[in-house]
Amino acid sequence: MVMTSEFPRIDQDKMVSPHAQEVEYALILSRMINTVKEDPSQLRLTIYEFARARLKMDTSWAEEAERKRLSDALETAIQGVEQFSARRDEKERLQPPPQSAQIAFGSPPAEPPATSMVAIRQVDSAPKSVVVKEVYWRPDAETVVQAQTRVLLSTLARFSIGILLFGVVAGLAIYKQRASAPSPATIIAKPAASPSIQDASQPSSVAADVKTTAGLPGSLPFPLPSDYGVYALNDAKLSELYLLAEQVPDKRIAMSTPINQPSRTTLPDGKARFVVFRRDLVGSAPDRIEVRVVARVVRALMFDAKGKASFSPISDAWNIRNLSYEFRVRPIPGNPEMLMVQSENPDFVLPAGRYVLALKNQGYDFTVNGKVTDPTQCLERTDAANGTFYSDCQKQ
Repeated sequence: MVMTSEFPRIDQDKMVSPHAQEVEYALILSRMINTVKEDPSQLRLTIYEFARARLKMDTSWAEEAERKRLSDALETAIQGVEQFSARRDEKERLQPPPQSAQIAFGSPPAEPPATSMVAIRQVDSAPKSVVVKEVYWRPDAETVVQAQTRVLLSTLARFSIGILLFGVVAGLAIYKQRASAPSPATIIAKPAASPSIQDASQPSSVAADVKTTAGLPGSLPFPLPSDYGVYALNDAKLSELYLLAEQVPDKRIAMSTPINQPSRTTLPDGKARFVVFRRDLVGSAPDRIEVRVVARVVRALMFDAKGKASFSPISDAWNIRNLSYEFRVRPIPGNPEMLMVQSENPDFVLPAGRYVLALKNQGYDFTVNGKVTDPTQCLERTDAANGTFYSDCQKQ
């Protein structure tokens, strides 16, 4: 709007007193308010700018095409209102002034005004008769300024109601669009089947914790988990893998800190795939995931005070090694939060022993049942004065 150009520009070389600047701003604002009050066109321009700014704020979340469509609709409405206001202003200028304005300028009224008569007694100092005079009060007349003010206020009220209705309609349209669009919290693909409800008297099984989809037409040929976690898929059966308290070290470190607890999950054989169901991997899933070897420490070499070496057996001691098997990550159709982890070689079988599925620095532990023959699964420990050392088991 042109009114904003009245504010003075601050000269960098000429400092102005802050109080004087406030007075000057107050005078400018007062002149702008008076201009809007006396000029309906300026009032309309002010309301139009307010409507544009408000629409821009309310549609900041929408896409560019939607914002342009709503903005074009508002501009079309503004043009229609402006044309209607121009015709009405022209019509009001052609009409004769109201009767109240004629009274203000001294024109004879169509009907005689109502009068009120008051008796006034005037008493002179000399003894004379009392004179009664009739005093006629001129009725209240509405001036031209008051009539213009009334018209201006009526116009302001009508425009305010129009802007309010436009805001309500636009708000309802935006609300319907937001309600119809799926929110990020609801864009979670549901598994193909719901879990079956078991009777309380029947024993629970692993199948109660998963959603079996193999029997449905067009579904996946393996079950899907219903709870977040990491699962091993073996013989169309899911087994949950539990998270180790120890972190998986970087591969540049040969051995992790000792693990003193056995695995809670044991697989019947090494023909295993894995289903990872974690929300944090959506959009940032790795291309490959490693299965690290967890070797068992079978004995320790120790030295007594005289330097004599002796072997002692060790039970319940494991270490995560920097040896691993690489598995490929594939998405599961229709389930963006689930990933399938399996070897590129369909005939690959993990040797018997203990492993962890490494996700970043977290390890999900499991054991492959069978006789351990892989040498990477066996360690010997040497406890020396200058530290602890590990080595592969020696053949005897």
